[in-house]
Amino acid sequence: MVYLFMMFLGWLFFLCSLLQAQESPIEKIRRLPPKEREARLIEGAKREGEVMWYGNWERDELEQLARSFKKKYPFINVSIFRGGSGKVEDKVVTEYRAGRYLVDILIAGTGKMLPFRERGIIAPYLSPEVANMHPALYDKEGWWASLASSPVVIGYNSDRITAQEAPKEWVDLLEPKWRGKIALDTEPDVMITGLLQAWGEEKTLKFLRALAQNQPQIRSGHTLLVQLLSAGEFPIAAEVYGYRMAQFIAKGAPIRMVYPKPTIFTTSPVMMAKNPPHPYTAALFYDSLLSEEGQTVVGIDIGRVPGRKQAKSRNPEFTKIQDSDRFLPLDPALVGKRTNDAQRWIKEIFLRR
Repeated sequence: MVYLFMMFLGWLFFLCSLLQAQESPIEKIRRLPPKEREARLIEGAKREGEVMWYGNWERDELEQLARSFKKKYPFINVSIFRGGSGKVEDKVVTEYRAGRYLVDILIAGTGKMLPFRERGIIAPYLSPEVANMHPALYDKEGWWASLASSPVVIGYNSDRITAQEAPKEWVDLLEPKWRGKIALDTEPDVMITGLLQAWGEEKTLKFLRALAQNQPQIRSGHTLLVQLLSAGEFPIAAEVYGYRMAQFIAKGAPIRMVYPKPTIFTTSPVMMAKNPPHPYTAALFYDSLLSEEGQTVVGIDIGRVPGRKQAKSRNPEFTKIQDSDRFLPLDPALVGKRTNDAQRWIKEIFLRR
C-alpha cells in the first residue's frame, strides 16, 4: 500500500513538472504577485530588447504610442507593421500557418478578435491595468482590451437644417421628409452589427429595409461622407465616425453630431499573440498601452476616446456619452460572428437596388 502511494506521488510530481515545462511565459507572468510583476517584466524585457506589433491604426498614431513607450523604456526597440485589418489578418495567419512566430501584440478591427482566437493566434492576457477601464471595454478572460473607442453618430449640415429639424434617433431617419436626403457609406457594417447587438435580427432587418425605402445616397468612404456633408451635398449622413466629425468641426466645417440611442462605439481590441517571441516585452508593452500615460497619448495626442476611465481626452463630449445610457460598445465576439451577415445584408438591401 505504501509502495503504491509512493508511486502515485512520483507520478503526480512528474505530471506537475511536465505541466510547468509546457507552461508558456505569458501564463507564468499572469501568476506573478503584483509587486514582483513589473520588476520581472523589466528584467525579461532588458534581455529581449524588442517588441513587434501589427496594427491597423494610422502609422503616425502607432508611432506616437511607440515613442511614448520608448521614452519610459529606452532599452527596448519597437518594430511596427502597419496595414488595414485585412492585411494584418493575412500576414499573421500566413506566418502562423508556416510556424513563424514574429508578432507580439496585435491591434485590428473589432471583428478580427474571434477569428484570431479560433485560429489559435492570440492568447488570454489579463493586464492589471484593466482594473481602471470601463467594464464593457475589456474581456474578463483577457482575450482583448479596447485601446480606444469611437462613437458612430448621425451627422447633419447646420447650414441646411437646424438642430431642431435634425433626426435625433435611428428611427427618425425613416421619416418620409428625408427621402433621398440621407447619405450612407457602402459599408455601414458598424451600424448594422451594433443594432444587431442592441435590437436583435428581426428589428434590425426591418429598420434596414425601411431605410433603403427612403433611398439613401450611397457613397464609398466614411471620410468622404464627412467631406461631402461639410460641402452641403446632402443634409444628413448616417453612420459617420465621431472622431472624424470632430476633426472637421474643429476646422470650422458647418456640421454637427447627433448621438442616437444606442450610440454605437467601435472598439480597437489590443491582443496578445499566442506565441510571442518577446513575451516579457510584450506584456510590458500591453500594460503600457492601457496605462495612464498610454491612454493620455490616445486621448490627447491622437484624439480617440480612451478605454481607461477618467483618462484625458481631446473630445470630452464623447467621454460623457460613454458614461451615459446611450453607450453601446461593439462586442468583438458578436461582430466576428455576424460580419458575414452584415455584409450580405448591405449588398441585398442597399447595393442591389
